[in-house]
Amino acid sequence: MSESDLLTKDPATPGPLQRLRSYASTTRRWLVRQMFRRREHPWRAAARFFASLLAALALAAIAVSVYPYRSTIANVDIVVSGSVTPAHRGITVDSSLGSLQFRDVTAVPIGLHVAPRIDLDAVREVTNGGANFTTQFRTELEHQVPAMILHFVGAAILGLVVGALIGDLIVDGAVSVLANTDPVRAGSRRHRLAATGSQVATSTVVALLALSATIGLTYRSDWWQRYAVTGLLADIAATPDKLAALDARDAGAADKVRAVLRLQDALTQPATSQNTPSTAYNVMFISDVHRRDIYNYLPEYIDSNDVKLVVNTGDETLVGNAAELTDTYVASIRKITETTPMIWIKGNHDSAGVAARMASIPGVTVLDQEVVKAMGLQIYGVGDPRTYGAGGDAGSDNVDTVTKIETAAATTAVQNLNRDTYFDLLLAHEPVMADAMATTLGPSIRATGSGHVHHQNDTADLQRSDRDYIRLVEGTTGLGGLLADAGDPMEFSILSVGTNCQYTRIIRYQLADPAIPDLTRGETYGNNSAFDVHYFQPQPIKDDRTCAADEGIGTPVPASASAGLATVQDWSTVKLTTDSLATPDKVAPDPVSTADEAGDASIAATAGDSTPSEATDPSLSPSPSDSATP
Repeated sequence: MSESDLLTKDPATPGPLQRLRSYASTTRRWLVRQMFRRREHPWRAAARFFASLLAALALAAIAVSVYPYRSTIANVDIVVSGSVTPAHRGITVDSSLGSLQFRDVTAVPIGLHVAPRIDLDAVREVTNGGANFTTQFRTELEHQVPAMILHFVGAAILGLVVGALIGDLIVDGAVSVLANTDPVRAGSRRHRLAATGSQVATSTVVALLALSATIGLTYRSDWWQRYAVTGLLADIAATPDKLAALDARDAGAADKVRAVLRLQDALTQPATSQNTPSTAYNVMFISDVHRRDIYNYLPEYIDSNDVKLVVNTGDETLVGNAAELTDTYVASIRKITETTPMIWIKGNHDSAGVAARMASIPGVTVLDQEVVKAMGLQIYGVGDPRTYGAGGDAGSDNVDTVTKIETAAATTAVQNLNRDTYFDLLLAHEPVMADAMATTLGPSIRATGSGHVHHQNDTADLQRSDRDYIRLVEGTTGLGGLLADAGDPMEFSILSVGTNCQYTRIIRYQLADPAIPDLTRGETYGNNSAFDVHYFQPQPIKDDRTCAADEGIGTPVPASASAGLATVQDWSTVKLTTDSLATPDKVAPDPVSTADEAGDASIAATAGDSTPSEATDPSLSPSPSDSATP
């Protein structure tokens, strides 16, 4: 070996890991040189980056929207388009009959919109397939999900790249015009291309990583458990008998409705729902009727949804005068309670006279700090301590005063009951009172029901991981009341109770005024004719419990009673300890807000300062029998 060979030979040959590190270091230095080769102010560099990033996101949104995915699933042609707007996030199935909306898929404002296109011949074939079609459509759709995702991911990446390039060029053009100089660094064409490519690649990667991370962190695997239905689909799904009437008038339109309903079933009944226990019966929740004649319309929904029990959380009247409950009005209630019993509690617009009048109706059970066993459930109801129009604090609408009164009443109600007693449902008219009692009783409460605020609480608020109980706040079933302005929807909910007493599902209706003629109502579909569906997670109750409608309604007993009432140890799997029960006088519930008193404010504005007798005078207020609207 020559001397020159000895001098040039590396005494220590680098290994594969060292060579990989060397290549990575060289690549990093090259990228840094290309990205920062331009000699420009840091603010200009930052503007260049953010302009590229924003343009990339904008072009990605456009690409997803204008490049739909087309396919055929179970002989149904579908077109899937995308959108990037907060108002249209999630997954929707849109048709001329209404829409099916899954809103809680991810926090990213990205939406996928499925539009089925079916001719009538295919519709009839699809409808005749029945359950087989539902299974086939679901299976084929699941098989096409990867191709659908790849399609929109490809469109998004293309939009990101093109948008980042455009953003980079926009900054260069702006600098050239404003500064009258060439912003691109001197050098060969290859260097210019490398610098621009580095900027574009960086913006694209940052945008892609940010979107992917946000989607991954906020994705909800149980998104199918919460959905909304609007339009004619909501109306017919709520009252299936209307489909038969439509079939008699227009068989083709009825066939189309059936096909779209099959698509709805295929998307809303995944295989995992088969583990849900069978339904023993359904419970309808209503509230804040305010003397509106809605009881003539409820039987349609009671019958079509197989409702066996109605729970009414108060505010039956406007100003708390028993004279408001006319014979005609009471007869409409009796028509329901002859076959479907009702549990009723007093609201702040109901007086003791109103409560007595309601208790006199056959089939109505009035609760006020009393417990009743109903169809396998144990229910505790507390009447509201306030009365509209009363003097002093009892008739006040001041937020601080209301909070003080309701909290004090909740404390008294808790002190009057046996702390070991278990309640499947706690009823109070005002949410602040129900929350105070539930917070105090801890695992003794499985669910609360209230009203008063004239709007349903959000679906996401029904069952939360940071709260031990299900929280149901019902809207105004009386469309705001007899004296309210038109436009508010009729709101009520239907809760499904399993044979093992689990609360399995709730449907929350927001329906157009049923007194408006059908031709007029057609213009409102999609706006105030809708319902939301939410599937509950299993509650901690014992497996050996059974619920059935034929168990009927028992006799109410005082809350302080213990004989014959089930305890937490009897019915719940949660162990009751002293630490799990709060001290009543130390409970500090969230105070009511000004918005919580909106219903009272609207009634006060129309009823004025009238006394109950004046407010119910025929010359000042229309009677239910004379009113054309419910």
